[in-house]
Amino acid sequence: MQLFNEDYNWYKGNLHTHTNKSDGLLSPDKVISLYKKAGYDFISITDHNIYNEGTEQEEFTILSGIELHINDYKSRKALHIVGIDIDGDIDVPAQPTPQDLVDAVTEQDGLAILAHPAWSLLTHSDAMDLRDYIGIEVFNTVSATKSNRGNSSEFIDTIASKGCIKLLFAVDDTHFYSDDLFGGYIMVNSPSLNTKDIINNIKKGNFYASQGPEIKQIIVDGNKLYVETSPVVQISFMSDNFFDEKRVVKNEDSSLICNTTYTCSEKDSIVRIECMDAEGKKAWSQFIVIESK
Repeated sequence: MQLFNEDYNWYKGNLHTHTNKSDGLLSPDKVISLYKKAGYDFISITDHNIYNEGTEQEEFTILSGIELHINDYKSRKALHIVGIDIDGDIDVPAQPTPQDLVDAVTEQDGLAILAHPAWSLLTHSDAMDLRDYIGIEVFNTVSATKSNRGNSSEFIDTIASKGCIKLLFAVDDTHFYSDDLFGGYIMVNSPSLNTKDIINNIKKGNFYASQGPEIKQIIVDGNKLYVETSPVVQISFMSDNFFDEKRVVKNEDSSLICNTTYTCSEKDSIVRIECMDAEGKKAWSQFIVIESK
């Protein structure tokens, strides 16, 4: 079974960015112009506690968005929820719980995404106790460049191994428009760029997250996984098993590879694919549930 439809197009987008309507440096118009020029097909402007309406421009789509947050310095954790494709203004209680933030997004028919859990110093229980959110940021550019806590892959693997399996997103979370720009994005496999098609294929998991490498195709054949990528130095199959000597595929001389096959062990129940190019940039697939042997 091919996971990506070869008759569809690929669309590049960033679902987490800030403008001078909240704590970003640039205006919404300038932000849109920058992403257009950089080859993006869609973005969502997610200013803090400010609803940003979506619109479809010529060959560029803006998804409605917002970011809601709780910063608790007593417990030393932050809970930030990005809301995408919401219908209108968000109503949040004066002293919200983390679940209130998710509920505020889903009540407006939006997609709730847990932002930068490593940066936020969240515990695994914090993520596992939340209900009804669709995904987690596996990589956040501003958290990487400004705080050195941008990669949340180990956090995500741990909660997934306990049954909390979410869609994986890479984003910029741009504020400063310097080294926090164009560092993380998603590639959506969709028949068109209109809002409905992009959102539907995000919901279905028809996308991958990336800093640069491409995941061109994944084929699932029982307990075998075949992946085709752009040239990379390493392809890893990250499962809920503790150890597998076949998990990391690379050449001893660090020469480039573009495809490989992994045979899941009897101890693998979920697997995600992570590849890394010669510059150290990564791409992440969604979790794949392995059929029982």
